[in-house]
Amino acid sequence: MTIDASGVLTPSSVTINNGESVRFVNNHNTPHQMASDPHPAHTDCPPINALPTLGQGQSGQTNALTTSRTCGVHDHLNDGDSRLRGSIVVR
Repeated sequence: MTIDASGVLTPSSVTINNGESVRFVNNHNTPHQMASDPHPAHTDCPPINALPTLGQGQSGQTNALTTSRTCGVHDHLNDGDSRLRGSIVVR
């Protein structure tokens, strides 16, 4: 998943197989810390919380997602920005 230069998470949803992880890339000029829903507890899908704060041009990867479900994701640093909300479907 990529945070594009205008600060939009794209695609807003991805589907992965059980046991896979997701790479996030930040192409925006602002740091972002992608985390599991809900804010601020981040308890729905803890493997997402392995992501570090990403500066411009940086990328990071979640831990393996091993439970089949839909995981909500948001930017912990800007949780009110709907452009930075998405989902990871684990099948």
